[in-house]
Order: sequence, then structure tokens, then C-alpha cells
Amino acid sequence: MAKVEPSTLPPLRIVGRSVTRSDAREKVSGAAQFSADRFMTQGLLHGKTLRSPHPHAEIIALNTEKAEALPGVRAVISYKDAPKNPFEDGSPAGSKGAIAPVYVLNRTVRHVGDEVAAVAADSEEIAEEAARLIDVEYRPLPFVLDAEAALEPDAPSVRGGSNLAGDAPIEFARGDVERGLSEAEIVVEGTYRTQSTSPLALEPRYCLAWWENDKLTVWKASRNVYGDREKLARVFDLPHEQIRVIGPYLGGGFGSKDETRLGAITALLARKTGRAVRMGYTREEELGYGKWRHATSTRIRMGLKRDGSITFIDAASALNTGPYAPGFGVASRLGHGLTYLYSCPNARFVGKVAFTNSPVAGSYRGLGAPQAHFALESLADEAAEKLQMDPLEFRLRNHVRPEGQPGARTTPLDNLVPAQPIEGGVPFSSNLLAECLREGARRIGWTPRPHGPRKIRADGKYRGMGLAACIYKTGQSQSSAVVKVKSDGSAELLMSIAEIGQGAWTILRQIVAEALEMDFEKVQATFADTATTPFAHSTSGSTTTFTSGLAALKAAEDAKRQIFETASRLLEGEPARLQIRDGMVSIIETPEIRVPLGHVIRRHKEQIVIGEAKLRAGSKTHIINSFAAHFAEVEVDPEAGCVRVLRYVAVHDSGRIIHPEAARGQIVGGVVQGLGYALMEEIPIDPESGAPQTLNLDSFKIPNFLDIPPIDAVLIEQPDPVGPYGAKALGEPPLVPVAAAIANAVYDAVGVRIRDLPISAEKVRTAIQQQRR
Repeated sequence: MAKVEPSTLPPLRIVGRSVTRSDAREKVSGAAQFSADRFMTQGLLHGKTLRSPHPHAEIIALNTEKAEALPGVRAVISYKDAPKNPFEDGSPAGSKGAIAPVYVLNRTVRHVGDEVAAVAADSEEIAEEAARLIDVEYRPLPFVLDAEAALEPDAPSVRGGSNLAGDAPIEFARGDVERGLSEAEIVVEGTYRTQSTSPLALEPRYCLAWWENDKLTVWKASRNVYGDREKLARVFDLPHEQIRVIGPYLGGGFGSKDETRLGAITALLARKTGRAVRMGYTREEELGYGKWRHATSTRIRMGLKRDGSITFIDAASALNTGPYAPGFGVASRLGHGLTYLYSCPNARFVGKVAFTNSPVAGSYRGLGAPQAHFALESLADEAAEKLQMDPLEFRLRNHVRPEGQPGARTTPLDNLVPAQPIEGGVPFSSNLLAECLREGARRIGWTPRPHGPRKIRADGKYRGMGLAACIYKTGQSQSSAVVKVKSDGSAELLMSIAEIGQGAWTILRQIVAEALEMDFEKVQATFADTATTPFAHSTSGSTTTFTSGLAALKAAEDAKRQIFETASRLLEGEPARLQIRDGMVSIIETPEIRVPLGHVIRRHKEQIVIGEAKLRAGSKTHIINSFAAHFAEVEVDPEAGCVRVLRYVAVHDSGRIIHPEAARGQIVGGVVQGLGYALMEEIPIDPESGAPQTLNLDSFKIPNFLDIPPIDAVLIEQPDPVGPYGAKALGEPPLVPVAAAIANAVYDAVGVRIRDLPISAEKVRTAIQQQRR
């Protein structure tokens, strides 16, 4: 087994420090930073939206006269002012139902909190008062709040056609599930439900928009400035070169800081007023309408032989996506988690994304993987108990091996292997899941329990341990980077990646500094500005270190190649024999023969070296996935039902670790988010009004210091042959297996299986009482 602590790998020469707020605000978006002073000649206006009190309604009358008459109000907009081009398309050609398109503002509102109108005024207070003065008459329409109910034939239509997004489920399969069923000697099955919850980034999303004639500049919370530019160009019918989108550092994101219409509404207000307008979400708006995690219902069956091998896995999920932004990517991530963690010749997934009148769901750290792993890893424990096998032993026997899944490859040989495959016959680039399981068991002090829950009693309470394994994609997408090396010996990295708290500012500079053999502090970065930084993928799906890191590495290597070509003429040595040390370019064998780096740069065209890279990350021969094994010890009060996590061990295979401190921070932070998801976080909806019931931190419970146990974050390092310096994904995996590990620990403690999240005290107490009857 690979040694865990300390790492056997030599550290990178450049050890960067973690990003700080001051670093990010001053440097991350160099050209993207701005001061409100530039707008003070006319005055910066403040925007506020009026939101629907109904889950589904048609606006039949809207009067803005009182709002417009309020002193300090500069503009009021509604669906009457919306551009003719949609923000989100309706039905594709040939689809069964007429799905209505979504505009910047709409005459039909489809969830409580949907935008009805917006105001721009001299102050936030005036804007809020004006929004309250808008008179709206609604005609309430039938509504549906639950995904499964929305998929029934007689359900109210949310968008004017079928409530099944895309008119068809997402389906993929490997092998033959029916054959696997015929071979099974034991079949276990269950239904598992997960709740809606909010990412709850500390800083709410904000946007500032400003027009100069027909040119639009937007500063906004964003993971994808080029994607935002594309949407704004379509809505306002403008060429790309007339729109600039800048993504300044605006705090953590966890996937939630875009996908709304905030940017387009703010830009529409700015166009109508002819002035710069700033608008953002309140905490209540973030919690109630700021993109939730998809609530899901998953039915899963697993076939087993008596020796413990798996003959088939068959899963079907319904996802509540709200009325907009169908979550096809979430469903695909869910299906990958359900079908690829365990070696199994026959697997199938059917995902149905349902339009409902709940507030809109969207990206949240891990997408559908936490929902998938809660279902699969809970069922895995149930399967082990049926077999009278220890849960750890079940996973060690059945987890997917480095050679990949059984079966034949279906991806053409000259294509990149998908990051979330279903096919067999493709090996992993690296896979240390077995080592993660064994090391985690050793650290937690795992005791085999082949005969089911142990129910260890101590001081009137019960203790138990649980585990869950995890598989997760390493983000593979398009990226590009530019590295400029200047005559003063410094370098600048330009990328359209967004710094959203994940540490891109540190990690990517580290990679460039390592490649250029340069001091870390000499490398600066400009991120997320469509006018100055090259195209890049969305900052999502655990892509920063792997995909962005590869692009940054290739651009730095291109710059280094040019430096060595120029220096080779000065030093009369082959480029392959040169090195950079302490600001000097020298010959490796005779380092005293050297020339200052700045002198080499000044001999280059325009006295600057520009390295460039454009790529689509991935492999044509291997699957690039990360793995983890999590272990939890809990204490359960049988009378109150309260669950307290006593210890937690999280062991991760994420390749070589570029920045160990940041990596452990990612693990600890992900586990804490997972604790909230498992035990307490939930946004219930009033079934009568359709309104979210937890709109502030007095009712939306998140883990505090008393809830957080000691967390042992462990990194098993083995360089991956594809990633930059051997790195793989780590941003999202730490959250993924937490709920399942805790649910399994609760079962070991008290013998009750909670199959719907969160695992609240009320659910546990009720289950214990029913067990006693």
C-alpha cells in the first residue's frame, strides 16, 4: 500500500501560499478590477427585483405609475420591456410538447420568487420601496412542486408541454440487466430520497452593468465569463465583441454563483437608464431562489451471487429541477455514481429531470454525485448484511479495479474517453481506492460486523461506525492559457478561469512558476475577463487543477521553449541543455556559463515572450477519475434521536497534490458541507402556497463548531500519468460520500435505516420507536 504520511513524493520546488481576500481583490482579476469612482460623475444606481408570491400565475395587469413617481427612481422594467430574444430556449424542433421559452422577464411566473419586475434608483432603500409600490394582478394557475408528481400524466404543465425535460429520460447501460437478474441469487433494492438545499456561499451574488453607447460591460459573480457573454449577446442581439464580461473575485461559489437572470436584468436596467446599475441578492433571496441542489428520488436494485459478486445494478432517478435550467448534467453525474463505483458487467440508469413549480435547482458542489452515493452506498451496506459480510469486505471485493469495468469499449479509439463513462473495457489512469479503504479502516479503528448493526451502548447512548466509497470524474473540457514572461524577469498568467474560493489563484501560479523554474512571487495572474483573457471552460466539475492546470503548464512550457531557443544563441548551447536558476539562464553542466533572464527576454521580439496553449484535456486510452473512502463514528441518543458525529476520516486518491495545505482544506470543507447535507440542511416548501420555508439562518441550520468533529484528512499520493505534475480532481469529491457514511454509521449504532435526507432527530426517534413496537 502506498505510504500515506509523510508523502513519499518529493515536494514541488514552488510552494505557494493560500489565496487571501486581499490577494484576490487586488490581483486575481488584474484588468477586471474596478472602482465605483469611474461612475460617480453620473452616479451609480441600485437595482431591486419584485418577485412573485405565487408558484404559478399569469400577470394580467401591471401598473408601475406609483413606483415611477417615487423621487429617486430612474427606471422600472417588466415583461413589457424584455428583449424579444429568449434567455432560455423553448421546445426544440420535433419535440412532443410546446415548451415555452424563458425571457429576461416573463408574463407567466413559474415559482415563488420568480422575477416579475425590476427597479433602478438612487439608493437601495428607494429601489426597495419602489418595488413594493408596483401593483400586479395575477391569475393563479395550477402548480406542482414534486418531481414524481410532475411526471404523472395528469400533472399541471409547468412550461406549456411535457414536464419531462427534453421530452425523454437520460438513459445509458452496460451489458444486459435482465441477464444479470437471471444470474442473481439475491436481489436487494430500496428507494432513497434527498432534499433541496442551498449552497449558502457567504457572499451573495452581485452584478454591475454599464453601457457605453451600444457596448455593454458587465461585472458579475461568474464561473464562466464566456458563457455569460454568449447569453447576453443572444438576449440583446449583439455581436460578441460589443460585450465584455468580467468576473472579479466575489467569494466562494460552490457552483451557485451564475445561471440566474441577474446579469441580464441588471443590463436591461442599465440600458434603460443610460447609467451604471448594481444589483445583488439578499441572504433571503439566496436561500429561497438562488439555485438549490436538486431534490431526488432514486430507486435502485442490486443483484448478487452468494459469493458476494454483483451481477447487475439497475437504478432510476427523478430530479426536481424547478421550472428552468434543466439539470441534464446533474442527472448524468448521478448516473455515473450509481453505475461505475462497483465492478459489475450489467448496469443501467434511467434519469428523469422534471420541471416543477419549485424554485430553480442548479449546480452545487458535486452535482448529482452526493445523491447517487447516498443511495448506492446505503444499499451496499444492506447488500453486505444480506450476504452476512462485513461492509468493508464487500467493498474491497467489489469496487471497480484499475483495469476498469468488464465489457467492451464503445468510444472510438481516436476519441477521448468520457470523464463519466458507462462502457467497460477502458482502464483507469490511476485508481487507489483499495488503499483508501484500507487506510481509512486502519485510522478509524474499523471492527468487522458481518452480522449487521452492533448497537454499542455507552452512557445511555449508542455508538456506531459507517463507511462509504466514492468515485468522481476529473474535469475534462476545453481550456486555453497565455503566459507572458517580461524583461524584468516576472511572468503573468492569463486565463478565463474564475477564482471562486477553490484556490486557482495559488495553484495555477504554482504550476507556472514550477514550469518556468521561477520564484512563486514573480508570477501574477489575470483571470476571467473576456476582453483580455483567452477562452476557457466553466469553472466547474473539478476542472481547475486538472484542465486549467494542464493549459497553464503547456503555455508556460511554450514560453520556456522560446526562452531557451533565444538563450541558446547567446550561450552557444543546445536548448535542451539549458535551465533557469535564480533569474539566470545557464547551461546545466556548466552553470557558471549563464546570462540574465531579463537579457534573454530583451533579445526576444518586442522584449516579451508569450507562451500559448489551447487544449481539450483528457485521454484516449484511460478514464481519469478520483476516488475516496470516508469513515464516520457517530453517537445516537435513542430517546431524542439526536445524532452527533464523534470522528471522521476522509482518505482521498487525487493523484499528486500540488498544494497540501489547500488540499486538506478542500477535504475538511467538503466534509463539513456533507455533514450539513446529511444531518440538518433542508428547505421545505409549503404545499399550499409553494413558498420556501427557510429564508434565513435562524431557520436554515448549518453545522457550527459544536457540530463539527475532528476530521482526519488523508491524501494517498501517486502521480497520475495524465494530469499536470500528476494531479487529479479534489474540489468536489470530499462532499460526495459523507451522507452515506453517516447513514451507515447511524444504522450500526441503533439498527434503523434512514433512507431520506436529512437524517433529522425526529426521523431517527420515530424510526427507533417504530422498531420497538
